[in-house]
Amino acid sequence: MRLLLPILLAAALAAAAPAAAETYTWVDEDGVTHLTDDPDKAARSNGATEGRHALKGLWEDPRGIEGFARAQPKSQAEARRQRVLRGAVEDLGRGETARATAALMSTLRDDPSNPEAHWYLAILDRQRGRYESAKVHLEAFLASAGQDLEPWRESAVRRLRELEDEQRLSENASANTVDAWSGLSDANFRVYYDPSLGEASPDYAQRVIRYLREAREVVGDRLGAVPAEAMGVVFYGKATYVEAHRHRFSFQTVGFFDGRIHVVSAGHPAGELRALLFHEYAHAVFREQTGGDRPYWLNEGLAEISERASLNRRGLTRSERRSLGRRIDAGEWLSLRRLAPSFSGLGDEEARAAYLQSMAAAAWIEARTDRAGRARMLQLIGEGASDDSAFEAVLGLTTAEIDAELQRVIREEFPTLDAGIATLPSDGPADLFEP
Repeated sequence: MRLLLPILLAAALAAAAPAAAETYTWVDEDGVTHLTDDPDKAARSNGATEGRHALKGLWEDPRGIEGFARAQPKSQAEARRQRVLRGAVEDLGRGETARATAALMSTLRDDPSNPEAHWYLAILDRQRGRYESAKVHLEAFLASAGQDLEPWRESAVRRLRELEDEQRLSENASANTVDAWSGLSDANFRVYYDPSLGEASPDYAQRVIRYLREAREVVGDRLGAVPAEAMGVVFYGKATYVEAHRHRFSFQTVGFFDGRIHVVSAGHPAGELRALLFHEYAHAVFREQTGGDRPYWLNEGLAEISERASLNRRGLTRSERRSLGRRIDAGEWLSLRRLAPSFSGLGDEEARAAYLQSMAAAAWIEARTDRAGRARMLQLIGEGASDDSAFEAVLGLTTAEIDAELQRVIREEFPTLDAGIATLPSDGPADLFEP
């Protein structure tokens, strides 16, 4: 299942107000994955929380994260704005989108015609489905960007055209059923997609099957296994999805897994859809290998780090790891044994921490095993071995011992956390959790 508080990217503010969560995901007691972009509905579930993602990959345009070439500042105020923008772009690269968006909005309050701030806010708003706001920012960008930004101007014009397609797909449902939809199959996937998606992007099918093949390669290496049979994946325009599946759930969702992956897709898919497919594919492989979703923390952790890997992120950000350190200090750490059956019964803050802990634990295990070892671990669980037996066979540790070791590693990174001083910098769990 997949957890979010922004739809595949935790974005931050809309207009002048702080941004709320955009997408949430969780797995219910029957093992069905739910995703919703309605925070009120998600709050009534047990365990939905936020997942944040780097901006890299959005709309498949690397310029979107690398930043603009900046001229020498002509004043102290301009130099300060450049520092703020530089910091915002760095935050986006780490997945700290809430802080980045606050900085971008602050820049616009100082300089309403700043093209760079409008550019990044347009990308964020479009990814969150706020098409009108994205359009306003793109138009403001075009009005203020000079000839030195011509490549970005061309991209902005193209993106304005694409926004029209996304709005249409959000509002118009197709009368066709999934069985009548176009398909594209290979040895590993059976892909079906809403005809309106193909109308928006003539290369739609080729693009999404490429994402799926990439997911298969990355997730297969991470989990040590791939499905024995071709997997079905169904892609919907938003309005078509609502029409087809409103009867399934008592709340608004944007995807689920029932043996096939079902997801809402943009007409011009890019990084956000690719990330979702990595996440859901990891769950599907885990379920096939183990026969279920437990231990839940390992399932979610592997899916989360697979998703972040799709966006070239190594795992938890420093601030996320620091928040786990604070929970250890406060005696609020959730034991992995508690999280093994499910995340049900957790409040919002606890659920958010549960996902971070799960990702940290999965990254710790990945750093200490090879592909064959991870495959063996899942195989043993699928054969009916207890979690502890499977972990001991591969790692030589029980769940409780993995838990204790994980806490020790986090505390070593932040030895003086109470004083607000962290002396051991790290870019991500891949180096933090090395043996």
